[in-house]
Amino acid sequence: MAVSMKVTMTMANGNGGDSNGLKWHVGLLNSRYKYLTAETFGCKVNANGAALKKKQLWSLEPFASEAEEEAVCLKSHLGKYLAVDQFGNVTCDSEEREAGAKFRVVVNEDGRWALKNVARGYFLGASDDKLLCSAKAPGEAELWTVHLAARPQVNLRSVGRRRYARLSADQDEIQVDANTPWGEDALFTLEFRDGRYAVHACNGRYLRADGKLSEDCECLFGLEFHGGHLALRDPQGRYVSPIGSKAVLRTR
Repeated sequence: MAVSMKVTMTMANGNGGDSNGLKWHVGLLNSRYKYLTAETFGCKVNANGAALKKKQLWSLEPFASEAEEEAVCLKSHLGKYLAVDQFGNVTCDSEEREAGAKFRVVVNEDGRWALKNVARGYFLGASDDKLLCSAKAPGEAELWTVHLAARPQVNLRSVGRRRYARLSADQDEIQVDANTPWGEDALFTLEFRDGRYAVHACNGRYLRADGKLSEDCECLFGLEFHGGHLALRDPQGRYVSPIGSKAVLRTR
């Protein structure tokens, strides 16, 4: 998979996003550590999933050509879109992208996402066995952790530089200067930890915010969605990007 990020990097992997970084398979975990689930029968949706399996997989897609608004839609494993009707009921029974299926991602300070339904102006939340869209401001029930359903190893590609990341010759940094992602030096593991991600290189070291690699995981990054691409952001709100003439991967 190559991971593509508009602001910083692009990821891509056969199980994650398409080659242009426009579609991603994710799981959404609520504050009770339950996954958003599309049941196989009856087009029912709830937040009762205990693990990230087929019914908990959602395709995260930009809504039409409105990437500048960061508008997205969520499509279930059945090919139907999550939507909110005029009465505030949450549905998942249409194969068409209707107005009620349009959500805007609002990233919380702790990295969790709130999904604001554009048509209704309210936030998607979970309560007991059902989903609601009635909160004017996101609380704990309306905050979701994004679990990227990707293969363990990914390639990282900078959208701005149009280059892939690789482990440096000294194996102490990651540089974004490769035309193609070749060999194990261009493979990285995104480790899902406590709702955030650690970037693990093939030499067993972890990416720090300052761009250096360390044996211990010292920095976890939040995941964001910008115009069809994914971005990683550190706890201080700085994005992972290739910096300087050597294109060293770090936050800024």
